[in-house]
Amino acid sequence: MHRVRLVAGHTGTVSRGQLRVYLGVAAGVGTTYAMLDEAIRRRERGTAVAVGCVVTHGRVLTQARLEQLIGQRTAPIELDVTAVLADRPDVVVVDELAHRNPAIALRTFRWQDVDVILAAGIDVITTLTVQHIDSLSDPVREIVGFCPDATVPDDFLGRADQIELVDISPEAIRRRIAHGNVFAPNDLRPKDADLFNSESFAELRALMMFWMADRLIAAPDDPRGAREKVVVAIADNVASGVLLRRAARLAQRSRAPMVGVHVRRGKDHDPARRAARRESVERLGGSYFEVAGENIAHALVDFSDAHHGTQLVLGTSQSRWWKRWLRRTVVDEVVRRSPMVDVHVVSVDEPLEQSARRPPGGSLSVPRQLTAAVAGTGLLAAMTAVLTANRGAISVASALSLYLLAVVTITSVGGPKPGLAAAVSAPLLANWFLIEPYHTLRISHGENLLELLVFVSVAAIVSAFVLIAARRADDAQRARREASTLAMLTSSGNPDLPDVIVEQLQRVFHLTGVAVLSAEGSEPEVLAASGDAPVRRADADIVEPIGGGFVVAATGPPLSADDHRIMQAFVGHLSRAFEQQQLRAIAADADALAKADELRTAMLRAVSHDLRSPLANIKASVSSLRQPDIEWPAQDQSDFLASIEADTDRLTNIVTNLLDLSRLEAGVLRPVMRSVSLEEVVPVAIHGLGPLPRRIVVELPADLAEVHTDPALLERVLANVVANACHWSPEHSSVRVRAHVSSGRMQVHVIDHGPGIPSAQRSVVVQPFHRLGDKGSGSGLGLGLAIADRLVEAMSGTMSLRDTPGGGLTVVVSLPVSTELGVPR
Repeated sequence: MHRVRLVAGHTGTVSRGQLRVYLGVAAGVGTTYAMLDEAIRRRERGTAVAVGCVVTHGRVLTQARLEQLIGQRTAPIELDVTAVLADRPDVVVVDELAHRNPAIALRTFRWQDVDVILAAGIDVITTLTVQHIDSLSDPVREIVGFCPDATVPDDFLGRADQIELVDISPEAIRRRIAHGNVFAPNDLRPKDADLFNSESFAELRALMMFWMADRLIAAPDDPRGAREKVVVAIADNVASGVLLRRAARLAQRSRAPMVGVHVRRGKDHDPARRAARRESVERLGGSYFEVAGENIAHALVDFSDAHHGTQLVLGTSQSRWWKRWLRRTVVDEVVRRSPMVDVHVVSVDEPLEQSARRPPGGSLSVPRQLTAAVAGTGLLAAMTAVLTANRGAISVASALSLYLLAVVTITSVGGPKPGLAAAVSAPLLANWFLIEPYHTLRISHGENLLELLVFVSVAAIVSAFVLIAARRADDAQRARREASTLAMLTSSGNPDLPDVIVEQLQRVFHLTGVAVLSAEGSEPEVLAASGDAPVRRADADIVEPIGGGFVVAATGPPLSADDHRIMQAFVGHLSRAFEQQQLRAIAADADALAKADELRTAMLRAVSHDLRSPLANIKASVSSLRQPDIEWPAQDQSDFLASIEADTDRLTNIVTNLLDLSRLEAGVLRPVMRSVSLEEVVPVAIHGLGPLPRRIVVELPADLAEVHTDPALLERVLANVVANACHWSPEHSSVRVRAHVSSGRMQVHVIDHGPGIPSAQRSVVVQPFHRLGDKGSGSGLGLGLAIADRLVEAMSGTMSLRDTPGGGLTVVVSLPVSTELGVPR
């Protein structure tokens, strides 16, 4: 027995568990043994391993491995998901992935239970046989004569992190059976004996190898896969399953995504059938689309062109020769119209095709055709009555000319269908009522026969020209609509806003709702939406992937193949919009990192001096006091203690400012806003500064309005600004605090008469760790104005620096007034 390992890139979220699958040809090849062997290795490495369910079938070697893992030779044969989620092991062992659950309503198959466990972040090791792979159902049926009811979808296997092939040759498995290592003597069923003793086992083994090779070639990191896309036509019959599975295998071999498309004609709308078609396509790892169109071949070719399909898979049946002679089939029309696409024709038992002919009515509406038919019938009847009453005075040629005029009129109004009916009826009426012998279809004169033939020919030619004109008018209208839509899309004032593009998408296609959703997760995230009601992917009529793990989901009327071309333009714009958002986010993160790095560098430069100096003073004072050989006088001890206290207060202030700055930069500071009077805040802020070297003059009007702010943060702001003003003011000068209301904002002025700050340097001093110069040892880290500026910004205010008349600096703090926000005073 040997193993071939396939490791695929996992595309799920970080919290999702990893799935490892041991794949074999049939029961008994050693998948369960290999699964238990891996579980034992992980347990020996310290991983918490739990056994969800294991079926040993009485095999001695398997039971021995199970006993080595859990200490007993039997284990549960049914998976208890609730118990697994409650225990939360690192890894759980689940045998027979394709098992059908006996009595679980919500999850019919075991692979659905495994999906729940993986979503909870628990790793799963499981087993599977090639007979239970969904896309291989048809070749398995051809090989063994039947296909198991329980299969695992290819899209689920595509999300596996690792698939390990457990292979064994036919001779080796037969020796193992003969030695009793696979089946007990009475347990070997006839169909199992036939499988292991015929060419079927070798054929299944080859099928498994090919499937594994296809997956290896179609690895997600292969850049060549982007050049191929397989489009498969879907109809509502049993044979569509055969067609889908064949297309899925072709997509795997071609390293290409698969797209299933159903052409919806007229009022053919059944939500249940649509859901079944979508589920069938997505189970095989493809994307489902539905387009509207009366001509199946034209719609398929246009859709394939819009989605850049390189291979088109169609189904065909053996129809009678006379049907093929009377009308061109979908396959014939597709081959004729798409010379650049590889067309794969799959023979199926049930007919998948319909006529590729365009309906005679062209693109004209049904009510218009019915109106033309009714009016034409009345016109021909009235004209026949008048001509019959005057047939002696009007020649046959003149009568046929009048009939021709009526036919042309009917054709121009109602299109070819009522026109051809009128063209057939008019000569019959003329022959019956106006050409001798009357009331018979015989023609006695050769010139009358010629006139009738000319009449029919002219009517047919006119009908053909009307049909061509209707088609060209429809094409021109569609082209104008496409050009107008694309012009609107490209000239949008906000091309990078997904919400704007989604709104345009809804308006252009008259959709009831549009949303951009994340592709994964039970509750996908809504990134952009437009419409009256929320759109869920399960109920969406249109689902279009846009890359990056996102899809466009929409509800409304189906799109035609031409509409899908325009849809691709919207998808491209949405993709670029999200890319621009991601690039802006990356740029913002890079800018934030650069600023953070600059902040760290400045902080290290500042801290290296401003922290060492007080620490050195404290160390020197403490060391002096601890010297046993010196008896310090009381005054010296008091001076040492005072120095320690002052330097400790300085360190506390520095650390407090650093912590406050880090909270502000991290955005974790949340102001508690309320209405407050400045008379409550300003005195408290000044009193908290302690003894000051300058006199503080507070000038607050008695009728001053209340301000909407956080009192504690405003107190910190005023304390920092006033302390800075006192620090730089000259001796024998005072610092003034004034306030007034201007334009609905409270203006608080802190005025000093110090050296001031040049205009070019004012944006620098509000940055952390920036100082214009040192004034003594207590200059600090340069955080006072920086913290004040950020605190004011957090309270929806602004802080500006101005020149004081006569010299100095005036700091203006502007905050919203309570009455402006409707807060009661």
